Amino acid sequence: MNHKNKPISSEQKWIPDGFHFLGPEESKNRRNLLQSFSELFEKEGYSEITLPSFDYSNSFRSQLQDGLESLLVAKDWDGNELSPGVDLTLQVVKGMAARSHWEENQNVYYFAKKIRDHKKRNASRREVLQVGVESLGNSDTNHLISQIKILKKLWDNTLPNKTFTLVFGHSSFFRTILEILGWNEEQTNVLRQFLYTKNLPELVSLAARENTSETHMQIIQLLLKPILSSEMGVFKKTLETVLSKDELLKVKHDLESITSFFEVWNKEMKGIFCIFDPALVRDLSYYTGFMFQGYVEQDPEPVFAGGVYNDLYASFTGIQKDACGFALHLDAIEVMLNKEK
Repeated sequence: MNHKNKPISSEQKWIPDGFHFLGPEESKNRRNLLQSFSELFEKEGYSEITLPSFDYSNSFRSQLQDGLESLLVAKDWDGNELSPGVDLTLQVVKGMAARSHWEENQNVYYFAKKIRDHKKRNASRREVLQVGVESLGNSDTNHLISQIKILKKLWDNTLPNKTFTLVFGHSSFFRTILEILGWNEEQTNVLRQFLYTKNLPELVSLAARENTSETHMQIIQLLLKPILSSEMGVFKKTLETVLSKDELLKVKHDLESITSFFEVWNKEMKGIFCIFDPALVRDLSYYTGFMFQGYVEQDPEPVFAGGVYNDLYASFTGIQKDACGFALHLDAIEVMLNKEK
């Protein structure tokens, strides 16, 4: 039967929402796409690794924030809980840490499936193929930018007619600001959600209920406004006028790290539009420095994400090793490619 005349809903009769069957043509296109990615990564000095489909749930519980219990869905024969890849970066670092005595390339890439819960978005893909690049042993400004350059090459080779916008955040800086505000954990969780969604009316209401000082309200308002990379100096000066001397000391290191990063960025990466969002909060708790997400026009979901996680390796080995990486969902790339045909 010609696939053009076949009802779109035919596969939905026997495959659950969010899971998809790839036919011969789709599989061929995916293989060709993955091959082009592999060639690029290998050329940039990264080696391929293969991840397990399942891992023990306690691996994730030790690193992720609360509220992800519903994603830990299976048990093995001994009654131990298993999870189908809640977070693949964690699996990469855990696996490489177990081989710390091996003399192997610490710049790695992978293709692996994971399950993600969309909650309200039931029709969206739940089983996705993730493409990831991770570097263990280096996360300084130059190395992080080198990874984004790889990402840019990959994007230009695959979707040359599509542009993306990068949104940066900084985990350590954001945590310190929350500490300065001095709210308890429950209040902070609510604040984080309102900041992430830019919900100003609820933020004002929350601040009023908590008797927030005028100075701290100014800090919250600063967190709401995304900043162009070229305007980081203005953001720094504004923050210096709002914070007290003691508060400035707490954020000094992170603030210097942020401003110096964008100084390098503005010299080397003028072809990518980017902003700094002080309130960008990722769901994962192990990020220690810069985080970033990539967006394309008319899609509210990020098409890729990455960041710095300098303490993750040590949590498995006791050995400090800086690290950074990025990942993208291949399914989202394929959807955009199909729209261009």
